[in-house]
Amino acid sequence: MLIKYFLFCFLNLILISNIILSQVEIRDSVECSNSSLDIGSNNSGISFGNSQNWNGIRFNVSDCEIKNINGINITFWNPKEVGNSNVNGLSIGLTPSAGNINGISIGGAVVAEGNMNGINLGILASVAEQNMTGINFGGLALVSQGSISGINFGGLAQVAENNLTGFNFGGLALVSSGVIAGINIGGLALVSEGNITGINLGGLALVSKGKINGINFGGLAVVSNDEINGLNIGGLTVTNSSGIMGLNITAGLLQSKWKITGLSFAGYKTKAAELNGINISPIWSDIEELNGISIAGFNRIKNVQTGITIGLVNFAEILHGIQIGLINIVENNPAPFKILPFFNANL
Repeated sequence: MLIKYFLFCFLNLILISNIILSQVEIRDSVECSNSSLDIGSNNSGISFGNSQNWNGIRFNVSDCEIKNINGINITFWNPKEVGNSNVNGLSIGLTPSAGNINGISIGGAVVAEGNMNGINLGILASVAEQNMTGINFGGLALVSQGSISGINFGGLAQVAENNLTGFNFGGLALVSSGVIAGINIGGLALVSEGNITGINLGGLALVSKGKINGINFGGLAVVSNDEINGLNIGGLTVTNSSGIMGLNITAGLLQSKWKITGLSFAGYKTKAAELNGINISPIWSDIEELNGISIAGFNRIKNVQTGITIGLVNFAEILHGIQIGLINIVENNPAPFKILPFFNANL
């Protein structure tokens, strides 16, 4: 689990740095001027300055204690204080910011102290203290203390305290304390405290404390504390504690402390308390209970074999089936049938 802890530490640094960078002003003594030059009436038209409520087109250097802005909002510097404000429409600036942002937002960083909804394009980052929904882009990262949902791109990473759902891409990683669901691509890894569901690709690894379901590929590993179900491919290992089911492929170790079910291929070793289906491991299979077929250099069935094993050496404590290989050992057969060349059986 070292990959997981490294990623959480690294991406928490991204979270902290982006929040600090996007809110660099000192808030000990915020003084706001609400003066503005307005062309129009009833808070509608064109406004130049720090108008608190406006409908139309608005230009300001730095927003401070705004309330409701609807239309086009153009700012040139970091905000001082946005509080529970709402900006709806098109927001453009160095750091478009508000309590809630709805619409299209474009800037060096886009920051919402509440929710962010719409099309959000932050050259460095898009950061929401609650939920982020829509088409969300952060040149370095997307960071949310709530959920991120929609079409989501983080140049380095996406980090969510809650769920990540939709089409999710992180150049290095996707990290969620909740669920990751949809089409999910992390250049290095997908890391979730909850379930990972959908089409899931981690360049190095998929790591989940919950279930991993769908088409699951980890360049080095697919690792879960709960079930792994679907098309499961791990370069070096596919491993969990609670069961692996589907088409399971790895060049190294396929391992479950409970069941492996389906069609399985492990280049080095298959290890399970129970295996149901067809297993191919050119070097070694170490199984407590087999129900099906296992083909390996050495098949070691520690408890009950129900089915067929094919290998150079086959061993079964209790056999209800057939062994085919150079040496075939069956502990529950009477002498002289405990050890036989080429073929052994107990039907």
